[in-house]
Amino acid sequence: MVLLACLSACGFVRPDVVDRADDIAVAGGSCRIEWWLSGLSDEATDEAWSVARATLDDSTVSSAEFGSWASTLTDLDDTEWSSRTELEGAAHREAVRADVRTALADAGYPDENHVIETSSSMRCAPTPRPMPRGAQPFG
Repeated sequence: MVLLACLSACGFVRPDVVDRADDIAVAGGSCRIEWWLSGLSDEATDEAWSVARATLDDSTVSSAEFGSWASTLTDLDDTEWSSRTELEGAAHREAVRADVRTALADAGYPDENHVIETSSSMRCAPTPRPMPRGAQPFG
């Protein structure tokens, strides 16, 4: 549970406007994932912000990245996932966050200096099941 909590940014407060939002289809449902950037030190220069914003905007999740994060989240984390839907949403979320960390490191802002945090939130829902033939809705 500690890995998951730290991966998704400990102690965050979701702003009214986020920097990116994805609605993705996952096994058994869909997830809405939101990310936002926040400065953590005075070393968050205009260049660092530019790199973080551009990467967050442009990040795509390849099947290899997705598989790697799904494996990391199941093999290295003691989180008990309530559904495959949530696990797949989390894999997508963490792949995007990792892209931002990598781009910042490549630009000279390594994660150990941690000048900008990419926080996130995620809501997943199962795909609604169709009503059985002849069933009546409530009401």
